[in-house]
Amino acid sequence: MKKLASIVLALALILSLVPASFAEEAARIAVICDPVGTNLFLTQVVDKAEELQATYGYELSVMECSDTDEWQSNYRAAVAEGYDLIVGVGWQSAEYANEVATQYPDAAKYAVIDTDAGSDNVMSISYNEEQAAYLMGVMAGNAFPDEELYGYIGAFDGTGSFKYRWGFAEGVKSVNPDAQFIFNFTNSYTDTSVAYEYAIQQQAAGATYIFGGAAAANEGIFQAALELAEAGTPIYSIAQDADATTPDNPYILSAQLKNTGVTMGYIIDAYFNDTMVMGLTEQDLADGAIGATHITSEGNYLNEEILTPEVIAACQAVVDQIVSGELVLELPDPAEYTF
Repeated sequence: MKKLASIVLALALILSLVPASFAEEAARIAVICDPVGTNLFLTQVVDKAEELQATYGYELSVMECSDTDEWQSNYRAAVAEGYDLIVGVGWQSAEYANEVATQYPDAAKYAVIDTDAGSDNVMSISYNEEQAAYLMGVMAGNAFPDEELYGYIGAFDGTGSFKYRWGFAEGVKSVNPDAQFIFNFTNSYTDTSVAYEYAIQQQAAGATYIFGGAAAANEGIFQAALELAEAGTPIYSIAQDADATTPDNPYILSAQLKNTGVTMGYIIDAYFNDTMVMGLTEQDLADGAIGATHITSEGNYLNEEILTPEVIAACQAVVDQIVSGELVLELPDPAEYTF
């Protein structure tokens, strides 16, 4: 027995002297995205990644991209530097995630948020935006039930934006079946001047509520709303992806939300639990990944004159119907749908 004990003690001593380099190293995660700044769409991702470090003990790097070249170089650097999980955020990541996942499928695990990389080697997570857009339509229909015309200003007229337009229109028509719509497109995510001009034109045509679906260009709609209110002809709108309600501009009523932090948490949990599903997954209201300010979550400012308790309650009832499966929103073929 003494001899056995001596052997066990010797083995324990030997193991204690094994260099740390032989111990299991912490996982390394890279997030590749546009410059984060105060962009809530991105800060949610980074905040969640930092929060979960305490749970899983990984190293985290955020690689910010100012242009196309940096997107490509950051993806290649993340692979070359041996990151274990590489997560791209935004539509720009799709091309480069697909590229490195095709060339180096075993070098890392790959995921993208709010886009589809179109690869079986990439976990792509997009959103059922039509659900949040539908809620914006229900809100508009209840807050402005007597309107004949409702406005929509988007970035591009394509299949990607169809789910927003369709969801919004169907939501309005669920309350006001005779509603008509006017659609304009900035052909840019950032051209606020074009969005501003379209907002002025849509108000002149008779629209009081204008769906803001032009990303950063929505600022042009918000500026038009302030100026039109001073002239006594106010319009009301909503923000996209993150809450922008503020007492400085009470004409921004709500926002259709993408809770990208929820998605980032889902990806990290899946990575460490070895449950990543490659290909496209769509998240929705039931996942908590999308929502609407004042309906599924509180906002910075509530215009109580327009968004009365009755309006909010009507919208929340629709959330319950969608989550329970009582109301199913099935996107039609754009070629066969008439607004």
